[in-house]
Amino acid sequence: MSGPENAINDLCAVSAREMRQLQEKVQVLEDVVLTVFERGTKPNSQEIRALQDFDLVSQTLAGMWSFFETLREQNVETGSADIDHASAGVTLEKLRLRLRDHGDPTDV
Repeated sequence: MSGPENAINDLCAVSAREMRQLQEKVQVLEDVVLTVFERGTKPNSQEIRALQDFDLVSQTLAGMWSFFETLREQNVETGSADIDHASAGVTLEKLRLRLRDHGDPTDV
């Protein structure tokens, strides 16, 4: 990152993508739960697979919390934030890679 403006832009782009993905997963989960509840029967195998995303959403939120907490600590200690360093402590490999992929800030 070449400056504070780029760091903020990158951080916002990465965070917005993650939040959008989480919102989409939660919407699917809500729909599945509502369908199963209204139907009043056990979930079928496809619904069970969809419901397993609750764990992924929880793990992703924990990873995002860790990421932002590390960024905050870096900022307090050094006055700057390093996205690659902050993402190093994220245990979900795919999330860690997405956090490091600054990509196109408009791709949210």
